[in-house]
Amino acid sequence: MATKSAVLKRLVVAGAPVAGALALSLVPIGASAGVSHVARPLTPALQPPAKNLVLTGPVIVELVDADAAFKRLPPTDFIGLRQAYFAYDTASSTYWAAAQVVPSSSAHQAQVASQDDGAYTVFHEPPHAAWVAADDGMAGAEGTSCAAYHVSIPAAVLAVWYWAAGHCTPPNLGPGPLLLTYFAEARQEWSAGAGAISAKQGLYWLAAAKDLEAAVAARVPGTSGYSNAADELVQLSELPNAMQTPAQRKVDTALTAALNSFFGTNGLYGYSAPSSTPKAFVATLQQEANLGTLGNNVLADPRLGSVPSSFPEAVVTCLVLAGVVAGSVFACKLEDFQAYYIVGTVESADATSYKGEIVNGSPLFYCKTDGLSTAEQLAAKEMGGGCEP
Repeated sequence: MATKSAVLKRLVVAGAPVAGALALSLVPIGASAGVSHVARPLTPALQPPAKNLVLTGPVIVELVDADAAFKRLPPTDFIGLRQAYFAYDTASSTYWAAAQVVPSSSAHQAQVASQDDGAYTVFHEPPHAAWVAADDGMAGAEGTSCAAYHVSIPAAVLAVWYWAAGHCTPPNLGPGPLLLTYFAEARQEWSAGAGAISAKQGLYWLAAAKDLEAAVAARVPGTSGYSNAADELVQLSELPNAMQTPAQRKVDTALTAALNSFFGTNGLYGYSAPSSTPKAFVATLQQEANLGTLGNNVLADPRLGSVPSSFPEAVVTCLVLAGVVAGSVFACKLEDFQAYYIVGTVESADATSYKGEIVNGSPLFYCKTDGLSTAEQLAAKEMGGGCEP
């Protein structure tokens, strides 16, 4: 990753520095917070030993990318930063940053990697080089110091961050405000729209499109597909929210499925991403279980009451799944702390929509009350269950 220009991307906080993440709000591209770097460098005698800086959107993305690469995970497994600090060390011409890199609630490996030592990260970017990440969540444990444990943050940087000498985690490590990446901002808007009334959903979609376009304008890495997704969000917002024609409903379904695929939000708005194979459909069910969106397509058996909101550790296996075309019947087992069973039917090509029933404990359904078809009842029997007498 190429080193970014400090003049363009990094802004100095005016006046005395403010400790902690409260000084580090996300700055919109093109806006300024505080005083920008002066046009010509200060003389060595006047130059401060370190400068506290404001984190901008592109730098937030750089730090998330660097930590993801360090943990050998996709950047999309992380949504942003908490307890974030940013500074420039004049003596070594090196940028320093520190933050809790926040994993997505649906990314199990990222959550595991962000525990213990990985719960906090220190970064530095030497001249003409990329960010270097070092996990320091356990720094200070069992008598270790920052320097002895992983990295040595310059004393001048610690001073502008108001950290104690030798430490490489904040003095009051807590939840703090969340600075989202552009993608996470857009994903949050897209997800929030699913809970809004139809007349207001377009506002959320346009806000998500704006976030994606800002990422492209900022030339942050990894923005392939952002412009296309932004266009799809705008197209979706321009469709009528009621009384759609058959042609408009078809476009609505296609755009929603494509955006669910882009954002990794299978099941939102009642549509799943296209599944070209049975294996892909099982992966779709797995993701919907992790995200808590199964309830958009699955009804709860009367004994269960309601579809549980999410199964973050769930494993899905399908004993019956002939295909992913309209009319295909499926019977699947979802294992979390207890076993759940789903029986249903694919309603559209590539399983972009489906309907089913879920029960827990055993694959026995109240077939008449649940409205299971003959084919679905047979699928339940193949799982070792069937209909309650």
